[in-house]
Amino acid sequence: MAPNDIATIESALGFFLPKSYVDVVTNYPAELANTEAPDFGLFDDPTLIIDANRTVRTDGYCGEPWPDQYVIIGENGCGDYYVVTKNATQFSVGFADHEAMECNPFASNLDEFVAKLIVEQNGG
Repeated sequence: MAPNDIATIESALGFFLPKSYVDVVTNYPAELANTEAPDFGLFDDPTLIIDANRTVRTDGYCGEPWPDQYVIIGENGCGDYYVVTKNATQFSVGFADHEAMECNPFASNLDEFVAKLIVEQNGG
């Protein structure tokens, strides 16, 4: 993503994205570039980010209000989302589970997140 894409997302959603996340998506991990991650695990399309976040903020999440502090950055294709918090100072990812209706830590840093996405892409 380019800086103008970040500005588009922030304008559409009405809040600033955490710098730690912006740093990741403006320097998209090369290991994920030729996987399904740009369309799922770590969105690389501003429209996907805007649409996902607007939908849960407007319609809720499985009948529940969406917690305002979470920003959707990807999905697993099964109704669950990968999220960062708006005020994050370091890149870490949570996993919003639609069945348990809870958000738990998924990856504490970029390397861990990339590794887990690659394992998921490979059916692990």
